[in-house]
Amino acid sequence: MSKSILIEAKDLEKKYSDGTRALRGVSLNVNKGEFLAVMGPSGSGKSTLLHILGFLDNPTSGTYRFLDKSFTSYNEEEVALIRNEEIGFVFQMFNLLPKTSVYENVLLPTLYSKLSHSEAKERALKAIEAVDLNHRINNLSNELSGGEKQRVAIARALINDPQIIFADEPTGNLDSKTGIQIMEILRKLNKEDGKTIILITHEKTTASYADRVIQMLDGKVDRDVHSSHAGEVNKYLK
Repeated sequence: MSKSILIEAKDLEKKYSDGTRALRGVSLNVNKGEFLAVMGPSGSGKSTLLHILGFLDNPTSGTYRFLDKSFTSYNEEEVALIRNEEIGFVFQMFNLLPKTSVYENVLLPTLYSKLSHSEAKERALKAIEAVDLNHRINNLSNELSGGEKQRVAIARALINDPQIIFADEPTGNLDSKTGIQIMEILRKLNKEDGKTIILITHEKTTASYADRVIQMLDGKVDRDVHSSHAGEVNKYLK
């Protein structure tokens, strides 16, 4: 695997006990620093793909390599470490602790790391500043607007300095103006900090922030469009 390749998936299949085939031979590579949007209608397999790439689920068959190592080679402890330190997750429903402050929510992933208290505090403050929430640092999460909650979720995803951020419909519960603000934060993390972003969305406006768009249909990759191809992403999304 090339040093620039972060993810390499080949012929991924996912079949559930009821016979449903969520993935049907999906193959793709994701380079470090890429901003990839995965689109598709409900039932197309896009969330299943994210769960497998994020070590939240296992494929029925196929190969998946992360950081140049097969997913089957990682033991449970290593998988937990990857999910906590190499990967950041941002979900549509925010998944915050409701009666806990912004600072404490952001600090949560460091409870399972080897960081000292002072290092964890420094990282939390830096992550909160990155999403422009310093003025809300002591507020409880149930006192925040939807956009502010999603910013907290992004800060929490950043605190352990992951290589990749998986964002599953991050603007799905937000109005259009707030959704734009969240996407601008993700784009800045990609362009200025070099974070790899994999975004799951059904919205063309949201997908337009990506440099590459994969369209899924019936558990397969139907189209794979790169911005390097003379503005093909914007042309495809119009």
